[in-house]
Amino acid sequence: MSLFSFRKRAMPNLVLRPHDPVGSRRWRVLLVAAWLLSLLAAWMWASYRAAPELLSIQAEVRQARKEVARLREELELSERARSISEKSDQVSRTANESLQGTLRSQEEELAELRSDIAFFQRLMDGKSGRKGLSVQDPAIRAIPGGRGYNLRLTLTQNLRKGEVTKGTIAISVEGMQGDRMVVLAWDSLSGRQPSAVPQFSFKYFQQFESSFILPRDFSPNRIRLVLKSEQGDNVEQNFAWSQALSHGENEDVWQ
Repeated sequence: MSLFSFRKRAMPNLVLRPHDPVGSRRWRVLLVAAWLLSLLAAWMWASYRAAPELLSIQAEVRQARKEVARLREELELSERARSISEKSDQVSRTANESLQGTLRSQEEELAELRSDIAFFQRLMDGKSGRKGLSVQDPAIRAIPGGRGYNLRLTLTQNLRKGEVTKGTIAISVEGMQGDRMVVLAWDSLSGRQPSAVPQFSFKYFQQFESSFILPRDFSPNRIRLVLKSEQGDNVEQNFAWSQALSHGENEDVWQ
């Protein structure tokens, strides 16, 4: 074998191609551009498909915001109306309580006026005749916590029209002290008010009040009243102690 044929067999087949760096860069740029265009096309296609739904969602969001604003306004109006209603109810309750108190007071005044009218009718009734100085149903009430008593008398006369009747009242209490019957005069009673001899001055009637204290070992039976006027009246009236106590239990007497 010759050297030439050995070299011919030993060397591989070589292909020589021309090298174009500018063309390679151009192809890479074209590939990148094509990839970017594909991305842009995909984004535009997705936007086209999603746009109607996005617009619908945006419209729903705007509608929801309007609804929230409307509901918030209605809530504020409701809260304001509730506050006004509560204040109105409070004012109504206060006014009703005040009205009830006024009505009770007026009812009490009417009852007192009816009692006074009935008393005046009895006093001025011509059928019962003219009466001089007298005492109408005395009332006695115990003072809590001791032996003290309050006394209320109603003095009347319709015999002298328009004339002032003046005089004094002698008050005494009869009862048992130990085993003896005794009479306690006004000046012998302790805690008496007025301290001096009680006096009166009126045209048709006068309410007289006094107070006194009884001894602990004294049991009252009746109260004795002697009225003397400057016109010459000398009236003596006796009332059972139990009767005066019973009359004093009526609260209207002390109004």
